Amino acid sequence: MAQTFLVGQAFYARISFLDKEAPAYDRPYLIVGVDDGYIEILNVSSVLGKEWKLAMPTNLEIMNYDPPFPKRTFVKLDSLQRVPISSLGNVSFSRKGARLDAAELAKIIQSIIR
Repeated sequence: MAQTFLVGQAFYARISFLDKEAPAYDRPYLIVGVDDGYIEILNVSSVLGKEWKLAMPTNLEIMNYDPPFPKRTFVKLDSLQRVPISSLGNVSFSRKGARLDAAELAKIIQSIIR
């Protein structure tokens, strides 16, 4: 049975970065769009040990992060990718597919660097 993807969900997978480099481990992504067999995603990262990255204009801290993220998190606004759902296989959803707070999600979507 095919997985259902919803805007605001987070999942873990290994999707190549925009520079085509593959991550060494399953990393978190936030779904910011769903359209006819594709999802639009942003890379996210935990803040711990990377607090300095919050000063970068391309990064935005998610204030109300749980759910779906278990730790203090920021989103990389310049990492937007459109990925075919068929290329993903079964992914691991964070917090059983719980979605990000609607106000946080709206702020992120409005801030995406396209």
